[in-house]
Amino acid sequence: MFARLSAWITARSVPDDSRGRILILAPGATLQAATDWLHELANQVGPVALGATDCGHDREVEGLVASLPALAMTPDLAASRLARLSPRAVLVLGSQDIAALGHVLMSIQAPCIWINAEGPGPEGAEWSAVFTTRAGATPTDIAQVIGDPIAGAVDLPAAPGGDDAFCERFREYHEKGHPILLAPNTGPGEEAFAFAVLFAVLRKTAAILLLAPADPERHEPVYRDAIKYSLPIIRHNRFMTSFVPRKNRVYYIEDPETLRAAYTCADITLPGGTLAASETPPDLGLPLACGSAVICGPAAHERHPDAATRLRMAAEHTGLVARGEDPEAVAAEVLARLDEGIDHEARRQRLDEWQARQAHARAAVREHLESCLRRT
Repeated sequence: MFARLSAWITARSVPDDSRGRILILAPGATLQAATDWLHELANQVGPVALGATDCGHDREVEGLVASLPALAMTPDLAASRLARLSPRAVLVLGSQDIAALGHVLMSIQAPCIWINAEGPGPEGAEWSAVFTTRAGATPTDIAQVIGDPIAGAVDLPAAPGGDDAFCERFREYHEKGHPILLAPNTGPGEEAFAFAVLFAVLRKTAAILLLAPADPERHEPVYRDAIKYSLPIIRHNRFMTSFVPRKNRVYYIEDPETLRAAYTCADITLPGGTLAASETPPDLGLPLACGSAVICGPAAHERHPDAATRLRMAAEHTGLVARGEDPEAVAAEVLARLDEGIDHEARRQRLDEWQARQAHARAAVREHLESCLRRT
């Protein structure tokens, strides 16, 4: 009885400072990841309130995003709370936890905007705009592809100059169409993941894995452990001939200069820091800038992103990079990229187009929102 009473009180109580604002609906983790954008919206367009669609009580969302009021907004609460909030506009972020919101959104007069739309969306909801991260993400006719405004504009490093002498070592692989995989800056547990991916790929095609652990203290033990996998392995610092024979399956790298050269000739990169839980920050910028296909593993990124994590968030949301939940899934993505064909220059051109979309993604939402508010 007390639980039902608490739920009834929560549904009917709305803090005065949350009324009449632009309401942002999303799971709590999504709202936290969008912190800087939400503050940007509040400064540019007007006061913002947050509705966490996966939280059932206001105490769960206290301090969710600093200086912005936040409320519990599960679908069963939303019907009562939206009417009391009288929002100027409603922005729905993503697709998680919103399937049951359609009938609620139909009942309000404020413009509703769906951002990072995925799938068919809530049944019955009427949108003033639908923004998606990539083509084909939703069947809605009015959808516009703008990239991911949660991440916003992202910076990429300049591609390092190609080291022809180093890449020439793998000429036999290039000539035979066998892929060069790179697992850079790996941490504990990630080398085993990379080897499992390699074994799965080798069932379909010959390939070589360039492996570069991040911590110099781990170089020797990881090398000794790698020998146990019975994969023909070459240690870069002890390699004395010109070409890597096609029978080799692992090329072991232990210095940052060689790793930087390896980025320029890798066909597919499996970034360390994404393959298993690791303190190593993932580097997606360099492989993307070099035209490599990038496939991340299952390790989650931080909720409060730095620049590197912001790049990963945008790249995954928009489909620029792929992701697999286990070695078999990552290997399947590797084989899919091979079926598409590896064209480094074409990838770099698509990257330029992607970066331009990302740079304007937040402005596209802001401009539409401002236009809606002027009409209300």
